[in-house]
Amino acid sequence: MKRKAEITFEVEETIIVRREAIILTAFCPECLTFVEMASPVSIADFLDFTEREIFRLIEAGEIHFIEAGRILVCLDSFRFVEGEVKK
Repeated sequence: MKRKAEITFEVEETIIVRREAIILTAFCPECLTFVEMASPVSIADFLDFTEREIFRLIEAGEIHFIEAGRILVCLDSFRFVEGEVKK
């Protein structure tokens, strides 16, 4: 006689922002509206990018940003397509 065994896996995912998370609402001069903005460090940690990759996107004009004592990036300028960030 054959026996069947049923195996169940439980998966739990936790996202930890290791550095100071700065998310606030500010006016984006490119979107011409108030949007949520975050620091490049926070975005890099959340998206599993390097901070340098975020700055490359800023320098290339791919994402919007403001300088208000520190650099803040417009979250509305990110579009997620198949794991990539595109304008």
